[in-house]
Amino acid sequence: MKQEMSSVDIKYIVEELKTLEGARVDKIYHDGDQIRIKLHATGEGRKDLIIEAGKRVHLTTYIKEVPQQPSSFAMLLRKYLSGLKLESIEQHDFDRIVKLRIGDYTLIAELFKKGNVIFVDKDNFIISAIRYEEFKDRVIKPKYEYKLPPARESPIDISWESFKELISNQEIEIVRALARSLNMGGLYAEEILLRAGIEKTKKANELSEEELQNIFEKMKEVFNSPKRPNIVYKDGVPIDVLPIELKWYESYEKKFFETFSEALDEYFGTITIERAKSEKTKKLQEKKKSLEITLKKQKEMIDGFERQMRENQEIGDLIYANFAFVDNLIKELSKAVEKFGWDEFKKRIEEGKKSGNKIALMIKNIDPKEKAVTIELEGNKITLSLDKSIGENAEIYYEQAKKAKHKLEGAKKAYEDTLKKIQEIEKLIEEEEKKDLGVKKLEKRKKKWFEKFRWFISSENFLVIGGKDATTNEIVVKKHMSENDLYCHADIYGAPHVIIKDGKKAGEKTIFEACQFAVSMSRAWKDGIYSGDAYWADPSQVTKKAPSGEYLGKGAFMIYGKRNWMHGLPLKLAVGIVEYEGEKLPMCGPVDALKAHTNRYIIIRPGRIKKSELAKKIAKIFEKWGYQVDVDDLMQILPPGNGEIVEVVE
Repeated sequence: MKQEMSSVDIKYIVEELKTLEGARVDKIYHDGDQIRIKLHATGEGRKDLIIEAGKRVHLTTYIKEVPQQPSSFAMLLRKYLSGLKLESIEQHDFDRIVKLRIGDYTLIAELFKKGNVIFVDKDNFIISAIRYEEFKDRVIKPKYEYKLPPARESPIDISWESFKELISNQEIEIVRALARSLNMGGLYAEEILLRAGIEKTKKANELSEEELQNIFEKMKEVFNSPKRPNIVYKDGVPIDVLPIELKWYESYEKKFFETFSEALDEYFGTITIERAKSEKTKKLQEKKKSLEITLKKQKEMIDGFERQMRENQEIGDLIYANFAFVDNLIKELSKAVEKFGWDEFKKRIEEGKKSGNKIALMIKNIDPKEKAVTIELEGNKITLSLDKSIGENAEIYYEQAKKAKHKLEGAKKAYEDTLKKIQEIEKLIEEEEKKDLGVKKLEKRKKKWFEKFRWFISSENFLVIGGKDATTNEIVVKKHMSENDLYCHADIYGAPHVIIKDGKKAGEKTIFEACQFAVSMSRAWKDGIYSGDAYWADPSQVTKKAPSGEYLGKGAFMIYGKRNWMHGLPLKLAVGIVEYEGEKLPMCGPVDALKAHTNRYIIIRPGRIKKSELAKKIAKIFEKWGYQVDVDDLMQILPPGNGEIVEVVE
């Protein structure tokens, strides 16, 4: 089962993660070898990037419970990186090293061997790391310059001449030569040779130029394969996760994904959950294992006692079944011992065996100390005490059978008790596994196009959208405003451009709500102002054309002509769950808009409660109402700045 990403995997995931460039760092968490960076991507919202030293890097929806006390490394990263932009993400050469440039700093994820995550400044000097280490050629400690491990050739960039020179002189198997020299790992080396039709055990220096050329071409083919992320299963168990389809796994069951991050997340997320289960039930599992060992020993004892009971009972019965013969034998042998003594008796029995005497041949052992002989009768060995009667001899075996039966009953009871204890532990394990594992999966629904912006549905059922920042303000006007819409804006710097879709059909109520929304979602909320002015205009009046000598920056527009003003609009909104286009969505908008679409909503206004805390309070109220809404989703729809709950309408 795959435990870490290969250089090939990293090539594909880094290409995919480049869409995160420009996202802002919200918060950073650290636990053991894992770093989770919570990002905010414009128009997309929350993104969680997981880095596990020596293992993996990808977006994740499996969120591990954070330690109650952040580590010193987490605190350090938060201090330097919170609020900064992820400027770039790249793979170093074709190595298992990923560099994330955040502001003027860089996080370096080493995903080889036991790995590391190293934090360096703009001059490439180490500030901190998950672990401090010293190697022959580099030191991972604060104030040391970060040095990369020795570079190896890349199968992506290598030329035919360099490839031929590198591989043709190696006196090792071609599969090992490819895997080691070109840093691609065993699986991809085997895939290339499978496609080339060349035996992997062939020595690299024994291959013809034609064979090498074939390998080179198949290598380029593999590493230029179209992306088709998939998880490979064997007997229903995931064994590998890949960015492309491989011929090597042609006959295996596969599950395909839209993105490689999704495939990696499901694969490693499953491992994370199983690991969490294992950690949570570790002591119980150890106790269960100990009891299972005891149970096995008890089963062996039961089998032994059953055998003893059966054999002793059978021998006792056999003695009585051959009563006359055994009784006579005991009497005759007793007389012989009494007449000759034990030494002479033994001597005569040995002589009798040599001459073929049937009675002598039956005797298998003589024990003078116990005054007993062991005979073989009907395939069973029976020890007979010559100083005891036939009845007494039979009783010895019956008594041993009784003792074995008594022990058997005790062993069976002990076995049942142990089995019961195992079953009780299994129930406890099952209960523990049902409890919160400390790992939760964020169920991300596919958001509607307008949820990238500020939005609400008016009381007259018109969709109203607004920008969140300069970029989305630009998109709202340029891409989503049409001639049938209406444009609204608050009379304050730092306000969103608001569009009423199909607004020319809207009534005064919707226009009022849209203008109130424009004021409430502006900087006025953040400044703690309780009322403001706004206006509405025709889309034809909105233009990017600036007055002579002036420049309009990103997200800025000019409004020419008559503005239809609305004064003294209250900064008051409501939050609730509304049904729209067949889905239940969390919505933040004017109170009347919420009132028209739901019976339960929370009225808010500017206040002193931090936005994040306000979002948590609202999430708890929603949970009480039976709705699970992620706090980050609420953060996306709430107005900018602190606030307070005025009323909860149920």
